[in-house]
Amino acid sequence: MRNDRLVHLDRNVALARRGIALLCLLAPLLLAAAPPSQPGPWWAEYFPNRTLSGAPALTRFDQVINFDWETGSPGPGLPADNFSVRWTRAEWFDSGTYRFSARSDDGFRLWVGDMLVIDAWYDQQAGWITRDLYLNRGTYAIRVEYYEHEGGALVYLTWERITGGQGWRAEYFDNQNLQGSPVLVRTDAAIDFAWGTGSPDPALPADHFSVRWSRTLGFTAGTYRFLTSTDDGVRLWVDGQLVVDAWYTQKLPNTHWGDLTLSERLHQITVEYFEQGGEAHAHVWWKRLDDFTGWKGEYFDNPNLVGGPALVRDDAEINFDWGTAPPVSWMPDDNFSARWSRTMTFTPGYYRFSVQADDGVRVWLDDALIIDQWREMDNELHYVDGVYLSGPHRLRVEYFEKTGNARIHFWISPATGVSLQPTPVPTATPAPPPQGPWQAEYFANATLSGDPVLVRQDAAIDFDWWLGAPDPALPDDHFSVRWQATLNFPAGLYRFTTHTDDGVRLLVDGRAVIESWHPMRGYRAALVDLTAGPHTIVMEYFERTEAALARLRWTRIGPPVTAASAPSGAPGPWQAEYFANPSLEGTPRLTRTDERLDFNWGFGSPDPTLPSDDFSARWTTRQRFPAGRYTFTTYSDDGVRLYVDGQQVLDSWRPMRGYRSVTLDLDAGEHTIVLEYFEQKGIALVRLNWHR
Repeated sequence: MRNDRLVHLDRNVALARRGIALLCLLAPLLLAAAPPSQPGPWWAEYFPNRTLSGAPALTRFDQVINFDWETGSPGPGLPADNFSVRWTRAEWFDSGTYRFSARSDDGFRLWVGDMLVIDAWYDQQAGWITRDLYLNRGTYAIRVEYYEHEGGALVYLTWERITGGQGWRAEYFDNQNLQGSPVLVRTDAAIDFAWGTGSPDPALPADHFSVRWSRTLGFTAGTYRFLTSTDDGVRLWVDGQLVVDAWYTQKLPNTHWGDLTLSERLHQITVEYFEQGGEAHAHVWWKRLDDFTGWKGEYFDNPNLVGGPALVRDDAEINFDWGTAPPVSWMPDDNFSARWSRTMTFTPGYYRFSVQADDGVRVWLDDALIIDQWREMDNELHYVDGVYLSGPHRLRVEYFEKTGNARIHFWISPATGVSLQPTPVPTATPAPPPQGPWQAEYFANATLSGDPVLVRQDAAIDFDWWLGAPDPALPDDHFSVRWQATLNFPAGLYRFTTHTDDGVRLLVDGRAVIESWHPMRGYRAALVDLTAGPHTIVMEYFERTEAALARLRWTRIGPPVTAASAPSGAPGPWQAEYFANPSLEGTPRLTRTDERLDFNWGFGSPDPTLPSDDFSARWTTRQRFPAGRYTFTTYSDDGVRLYVDGQQVLDSWRPMRGYRSVTLDLDAGEHTIVLEYFEQKGIALVRLNWHR
């Protein structure tokens, strides 16, 4: 086990010690927006005793806490032995995990805010002590107390930011026994890895390696089941208690679990894993076993509902206004998400579903996605009206917070009888599965690679294999399937819905409309506008372990979107330059004029002259704007950079998928807008909008 602990603090703390008031007055001069680890000054009070009692004999500002007085005195009026010191200051921290390292001869104590982080108040000979601490973004009161008994006198304090935000602290070792120092330390969002015969990192071998993951998470009171599925060995501790012990070589499929009753507080989770040879897999998750009387609320410390929840609790209603604070103290202020689920029984009648959120929200009724506003919003209201329901129905609300204020309110009321914003909703009973025939290719791996071991025609994509295989030629786990059919559709707006365990992709005429290629169980949906005539539908699916499920439905929910509908994407014309590399280097392979900046190429490319991966583009336009404040929003997969009048205003130049936005004040007149984009691999899409 590691000789440190992870403690989580709220950012709002009382600055209560003497000297802090003075530091607060000096804060604009003393604190930078992103200060280094240990800048000065510290307000120092030196006492001629070991107990910090009475009036200090010396007060001054010390730039750093880094003293080796040996057998001498710290200053005039103080003895060489039997003295003590108190240092105080206010310090700004960005969100993240910090490692505080102290060395002293003799006693030492450290407070961050009102939390005692290091308590070594005893005689010692210059020993090192380290503690890891997660801090939310904000200003904290730091207090250090030290005493010298006799002999040598030394005291030192430093800190460093070791992770940017919450996640698993992952220590990777180049042996299978967690011995020595790790060759790689990083933050992993989740323990959900299928390395196959490969390695987690070029610094590690493909076999005979080991990993230790650790983090602190908040739980509400209840009984939890912790589960693992690995190749090879695994151990899991909660607060030092061994819950899962499967420290031996093994192959998938396997699942080990242990149940533990937890109190409502932060708990330390540690997972250890080793790989001996062959395939390497590591998957860890948990679930609460208690019944929920209201909404089962699952809160994630990322905006994408990825990994295990940081908090699971029973919420009586979905009506929260967190402002700029997090839902609970140990979660981040921004970039978090939540999922609420429950089953409700309705008396026969018509109902209205309403949600007001800042930022994105999705609402599911049984198999139907009835509200889909998965984007940054400023407390917008959305609803569907006139939904007929009777009896029990499953509800799910998903939400993410980007930055700024965080609010969500979801409620159900009787229908008004008049739908001011009619939103077509499929019936609660899903339509029968669409008939094929579907050309089906089944692969004995989870990556659709190599030749299929089985090719057949399936009448419909409507399978629940549970723990079995689709065919004796295939394994129960780690297989994949590709279905393809060309079918005739009347013109209309269609909702395609998949229900799978695990990953799924859906392509319509070569364009990816659903992309959820990761271990999961649930529904995914997309709206697609189709012209009358034949269209090619491709569904790709993989099964990891345990239950296997694959279903596809669609329903026509309205007429086709007309040309009069408001177009998306910023209007041009845009002078477009496309490059056959991801770094905008050299001469563009293609130049053309694009009327709007709104593209979803799926797994394809912008043009036959360009590759489908590792390409880049630059769009330039000069347009006239009225004076005002404008919000520019991009949605892309992968990286983007935005320039206005030659100034970079948005920089997200890395592999990613999501929204980015920036608000600017523009003078009346013409302005030059430049968007740069690169695609690494997988789905390729890019969109730019702005509004006043």
